[in-house]
Amino acid sequence: MDYFSSNYKWISFPDSEVGLRNAQLGAIHAVGAHFSLYSKEAALVVLPTGAGKTAVLVMAAFLLKAKRVLVVSSSVLVRGQIVNEFSELTTLRRLTVVNEEIENPKVKEVTSTLTTIEDWNALVDYDVVVGIPNSLYNSIEEGVIPAIDLFDLILVDEAHHAPAKTWQGLLDYFANSKKVLFTATPFRRDKKEVPGKLVYNYPLSKAKEDNVFGQIGYLPVTQQGGQSADLSLAKATEKIFNEDRDAGLNHYVLIRTERRDHARELLKIYKEQTTLKVRKIDSSQSYSYIQKTIKALREKRLDGIICVNMLGEGFDFPNLKIAAIHAPHKSLAITLQFIGRFARTNANDIGRAKFLASPNDIALGKQQLYQEGAIWDEIIVNLSEERIGREDETKEVVNSFVLAEETGQEQGEFSLYNINPFFHVKIYRVSNFDIDALLTIRGHEIIYHFKSEENSSVVFITKEIKKPKWLNSDDLINTQHYIFMLYYFEEEGLLFLNSSIRTPQFYDFLIGQFTTSYERIPKEDINKVLANLTEIDFFNIGMQNRAAGSGESYKTITGSSAQNAIKKSDGRMYSNGHIYAKAKNEDNNTITIGYSSGSKIWSNAYLKVNEFIAFCNLFGKKINSDAVVKTNTGFDHLPIGKPVTAFPQPIYAVTWDHRTFINHPILYVRKEDELLLDLQLLDFDIIFIPGESTSQRIKLKLLHEELVIPITYSFTEHFLLAEGSDVEYEIEGADLITYLNECSLKFFLTDFSMVYNHEWHPTPNEGSLHYDNELITVFDWNANNIDITKEFYANDADKAANRNKQSIHEGLLDHLKNVEADIIIYDHGPGEIADFITIQETEASIEIDLYHAKKSGGTEEGDRINDVYDVCGQANKSLVWTTNKQTFLKKLIERIRNKEDKKFVKGTLGVCKAILEKPKVLKFVIHIVQPGITKVGLSEKVSTVLASTYAYIQSNGNNERFSVIASN
Repeated sequence: MDYFSSNYKWISFPDSEVGLRNAQLGAIHAVGAHFSLYSKEAALVVLPTGAGKTAVLVMAAFLLKAKRVLVVSSSVLVRGQIVNEFSELTTLRRLTVVNEEIENPKVKEVTSTLTTIEDWNALVDYDVVVGIPNSLYNSIEEGVIPAIDLFDLILVDEAHHAPAKTWQGLLDYFANSKKVLFTATPFRRDKKEVPGKLVYNYPLSKAKEDNVFGQIGYLPVTQQGGQSADLSLAKATEKIFNEDRDAGLNHYVLIRTERRDHARELLKIYKEQTTLKVRKIDSSQSYSYIQKTIKALREKRLDGIICVNMLGEGFDFPNLKIAAIHAPHKSLAITLQFIGRFARTNANDIGRAKFLASPNDIALGKQQLYQEGAIWDEIIVNLSEERIGREDETKEVVNSFVLAEETGQEQGEFSLYNINPFFHVKIYRVSNFDIDALLTIRGHEIIYHFKSEENSSVVFITKEIKKPKWLNSDDLINTQHYIFMLYYFEEEGLLFLNSSIRTPQFYDFLIGQFTTSYERIPKEDINKVLANLTEIDFFNIGMQNRAAGSGESYKTITGSSAQNAIKKSDGRMYSNGHIYAKAKNEDNNTITIGYSSGSKIWSNAYLKVNEFIAFCNLFGKKINSDAVVKTNTGFDHLPIGKPVTAFPQPIYAVTWDHRTFINHPILYVRKEDELLLDLQLLDFDIIFIPGESTSQRIKLKLLHEELVIPITYSFTEHFLLAEGSDVEYEIEGADLITYLNECSLKFFLTDFSMVYNHEWHPTPNEGSLHYDNELITVFDWNANNIDITKEFYANDADKAANRNKQSIHEGLLDHLKNVEADIIIYDHGPGEIADFITIQETEASIEIDLYHAKKSGGTEEGDRINDVYDVCGQANKSLVWTTNKQTFLKKLIERIRNKEDKKFVKGTLGVCKAILEKPKVLKFVIHIVQPGITKVGLSEKVSTVLASTYAYIQSNGNNERFSVIASN
């Protein structure tokens, strides 16, 4: 019979003063309990340094009746200690776990790489094999393959190393073996998963209570006058060492640095400037030399050791009680391992551990350890338990996810622990969530599908294979992976969607596969994510211009403390758009937070699954709360839109979302998979049809020359395409309606307010803006025989029927022929830049005038507000073509293509291009021509519209000026 099976009956679990500690008893029983239920899943045991981990490790071989044990160690030093423990069963005999008569197991220490299959086969003669990963795995990687059932139990010491390639490769190769992993710190700086199910966690606070983890203290050492920081620290270390020895304490010193050259400098300082007897060791020295140095330390022939990143973990010498830290660790895990070496209590004549270091601002976790007054007895316990607690919570949540069967993958092949989705979510109010729904995305293959009933969550990982856009053949392909995560916060009725694809129209497509009804969160509720935050500092603030006549205006302020740029007067014209800021949260930790229209929030953080869910819960509760947000900054001046279910006033204008103006999307028109047209969406006019509309449902049409796309908008259904059409309209990979439902049109009402995304943005303060009537240029319509009710004539017969009076366009053209200009273009029509365009080259610049002319609503000159809305909207829309020379020239060529003889009143396309391609600055003047405006007796409402248009053009254009041509 095998050694451990045959001797299992002789082990006991003594809990007396000379027996096992509480931590050891709990750990070994937890291991047994785990393997009574699970045979393949590794068990992870967390024991603080000094809690007696090695004894539990040895006992596990007996408890699990192992046939042959492989022990994986982190270093040659610790490897030797483990070999000694198994070879002599020293600790188990001392603790009376086994009796004195039991024979020792046969133990093999692997000290070099196993290069042949004979080397592996020779291990069959041993009960226990102990080695480090490189010696054990390198031969497997090079093709020297042992039997996969050579070991039935693998014990891993310092298991936080397990995610490393050689460690993980070894564990994966012996896939059928039981595995028990031991560590004091089950987490890593690189956030990789320490494998195994956490079966036992003995907290540091309990270790202190049981006197397993002793008292520790930090002694800050400030640089003394004339001394280097290293010398000051060396002198302070010498003083503490002598005080402890005088007090009868058998303490020794470890001097830590992280560079060999620095270690040599320190050796010189300690030998020449102190009385301490020290020796230097590092990884470049032989194992025998290091062993001799440690032996000299144990035999009191040395007072201390200078180490270069050594003796941090696994090394058992409880008399090490003074640490001179010349180079602090920057990792919490390594720091806790290091401190644990000094906090051991299993020796005589030892006292409080002392750590000497220069004060600095290195932060570990949420604490600055090396600052004046830091109380390490409290800080270290809190840091350890908080970090291990987070790790426990992460594993618990991750373990609640089950791999769905349809992917055909094995559960162990991929762990959700290793995903860290960026916290960017779109939030919906829903009444149900189909957790069993299967995600369908054209062109995507689902490679992993996890769901957690306990946490109401699903995670999909997909793969898309496609050729590059620049390649016509199939010779090359790109493979890209995506993650989609949905979490249903049932208590609050909110569904959070995280997606690798963040195109505006994709979210609604995705959400529709998991719920039957949903609605976005209004901005006034989204804004509540700022509740209870302090010290808010905005980096980026977007502001919607809600003033009449400037619907596509969206102003963005960026930079540190962007809120300081917002004046109280800005609240008269602008509403809250989007934000991105940093702040202190309820726990006084610094976070980043952003939100935008369309129910999106984000934070600049990559989170574990459990942290992601916790963030969603926090923000979800805020969103549904009655919180009133006050940032006490200029941001508070910006009002927030209010949800409405009907238009409170009649509509006078409709325009595109600001993102449409920025991105210039292309609309593809298809029929039966045949591409008929591809047109810029901005080339379409948006026509509102009042006679077929109500306050809750309105009719619109998008018009481009002969192409008409009828759509409706309602507060219950958002945008819809008219039924019966067999033509498909596509933008950015989705249909037109999906695009509009995300990048909503903006509706301007006759009281100067705006409706956008079902939210009403109130009227700017009338009187806050006024247009100086002295800036109006008066045109004598009567003297020029112009019918102000006729914008243009459809044909000569139409004109003859009107007693041959000129239309506004004809009168304006006669006027422009007398203006100095190299080019005159008549561009009237759907998608126009302007009705008339004049271009004049000067010595320093190129002057471009855009004229927008509209008819009057009455036969007499007057001051009619309805006459102003449309022409101001046209003026604002034309700004999109004035951003730069290339944009203007491209649009101009598109408008003139095949119509040069009809478009050019003066000049040619060749001359026009030659002028515009010269390296000169473009300067624009945007004119509105409207007889319905009067200079004398300009009303307040008309003045406000003109002023807001003027302000918009000045703040959003490129060297633009604004001109009004009207009546006296």
